[in-house]
Amino acid sequence: MPASPAHVLRAELQSWLCGFLAEELKLSRDAIDPGTPMTDYGLDSVAALSVLAEAEERVGFEIEPDALWEFPTVAAFTESLVGRMVAADATISGDAPP
Repeated sequence: MPASPAHVLRAELQSWLCGFLAEELKLSRDAIDPGTPMTDYGLDSVAALSVLAEAEERVGFEIEPDALWEFPTVAAFTESLVGRMVAADATISGDAPP
């Protein structure tokens, strides 16, 4: 059975975010565990702004400034983005519940 579009999107976003975070924080990509709070790697408010700006450009919508604190791990942040993207897609395609 092929992976669902949301599953593929989640994997792609998570992979991108781990790589971007590693580059931004000058760490090895392999050092980033999606389940570990990003602050454990040294993410501060300045780096968070950079991550948010790049994420907004990648997903095409505005992200709340406190999203990285509300969703502190790569996995949680990715899940929140995918949830918004799937909901937006359902609304556009008419699949959203009334």
